[in-house]
Amino acid sequence: MKAGNRIRVSTYFMGYPTGYEDFTVEEFRYCLGIFQTPQHRQAGHFTPLCELYERGPDSENDYIPNYGEYFTNPVQGWSDLPS
Repeated sequence: MKAGNRIRVSTYFMGYPTGYEDFTVEEFRYCLGIFQTPQHRQAGHFTPLCELYERGPDSENDYIPNYGEYFTNPVQGWSDLPS
């Protein structure tokens, strides 16, 4: 993955999938990710790719003391689009 690649991300409303949106991956402060809207860009609210990981088919809920709940085996929550 590099800056300039195109990805397709699922969109959700109240936890339910509503469709897809296409983005161009950017580098912002030495990190790859996306700005989800022009308002996010103006406010500097950047979404790194690591925050786009989702539950996968093999994911399970788990708990770590002094850390909290998490889910195992996350998968990338985007699709790579051809250039």
